[in-house]
Amino acid sequence: MFMANAPWCTTGYGVQGKHLVPRLRALGHDVAYFAFYGLQNGTIEYDGTPIYPAGLDMWGGDILPAHMQHFRADTLITLMDVWVTDAHSKLAKKHGWRWLPWTPIDMEPVPDRVLERLDGAHTVLPYARYGERQLLQAGVTNVRYVPHGVSDAFRPGDKATARKELGLPEDAFVIGMVAANKAMPSRKAFPEQMMAFAAFHQKHPNSLLYLHTLTSPVQNGVDIEGLAKSLGILDAVRWSNQYHYLMGFSEPLMAKMYQAFDVLSAASMSEGFGIPIVEAQACGCPVVTTACTSMTELTWAGIAVTEMQPFWTPLGAWVFMPSIEGIARAYEEIYERLQDEPTAQALRATAVAGAQAFRWDRIVAEYWAPLLAEMEAGKSGDRETGKPFGPKPSRAEPGSNGQHEAPTPETTRRVVPQMMEV
Repeated sequence: MFMANAPWCTTGYGVQGKHLVPRLRALGHDVAYFAFYGLQNGTIEYDGTPIYPAGLDMWGGDILPAHMQHFRADTLITLMDVWVTDAHSKLAKKHGWRWLPWTPIDMEPVPDRVLERLDGAHTVLPYARYGERQLLQAGVTNVRYVPHGVSDAFRPGDKATARKELGLPEDAFVIGMVAANKAMPSRKAFPEQMMAFAAFHQKHPNSLLYLHTLTSPVQNGVDIEGLAKSLGILDAVRWSNQYHYLMGFSEPLMAKMYQAFDVLSAASMSEGFGIPIVEAQACGCPVVTTACTSMTELTWAGIAVTEMQPFWTPLGAWVFMPSIEGIARAYEEIYERLQDEPTAQALRATAVAGAQAFRWDRIVAEYWAPLLAEMEAGKSGDRETGKPFGPKPSRAEPGSNGQHEAPTPETTRRVVPQMMEV
């Protein structure tokens, strides 16, 4: 049973489920999909896969045991934050399921609430090397790195054609953001990146900021239009059609968007992975990110901003607020690189090459197929004993699981922040 947002949802989790589940079925596994978000009041079939609906509990704890029993599933794979509910750990222990939380680790240290919720997991699947390191350092030994994937729809294309289709000026320098506008303070750092753009725009009045996001604060996010007015950049900011955004953009249209950008700005406070970072580079678009959490390892064609301020979260762990001045300098550096055509071509080629490691067929062949084969043979779980994860771990020194590293070419500015002693 694979549990995530429904596969037709254009959320990051929904897109991952849409591409992964058919491939797991192609490997010969019987797979059902529990859409705890995106379906209610009835089971349907979607692309050959039975899709089970949500119950009354937001995170599915009330109806999950019945779904598992109905499908006769013995393994549960969840794609979601684990800290939001303790239902999965309790149910896995009660019913004896093999529970594989495919989950983001996007703070340091790993919050105690996350460690507590992982009690009962058979194998914990972080989707970034950063998350793997953090879990090992926390003493979690049943860890298996399984990254997210990117579809073949994301590939280079003609910029002029893409801009014409999207209604963007052909001669502008376009900085784009693809990020959910939720909660305050903004984990995606909308205020910081928009303020950095305002500084950049003063020097380059032909620049434009395109935001693929919800512009209203309806999800307790940023009032994007109000912020743009406050910064004096409203005339230089565009955003996606809001109705189309809510209904969902197709992957080919998203690819057109990245093809139209000169640079993707993704300098978040934290990321468990950062799907747009890889999607953009797959389209040949360089990126500006923050040198923290998973973003450094995914920034192979662009700049990971090293200037940042630690920010303490309600979960009792640190994320990192990027420097406005650092982001603005990164925009300027990318702008200068792109003025020289040989340098620009090399940067785009590096972006495309790095993204190939995250193509879906490769992800399934290198990570999912071996994992599930070992699990069927009874060899997965704790890397030392083969047993499922038991009680809450104590924090320990990190180890290594022998997996090969994600690509980190020399074009990446790799500085991982060290935590200060308090």
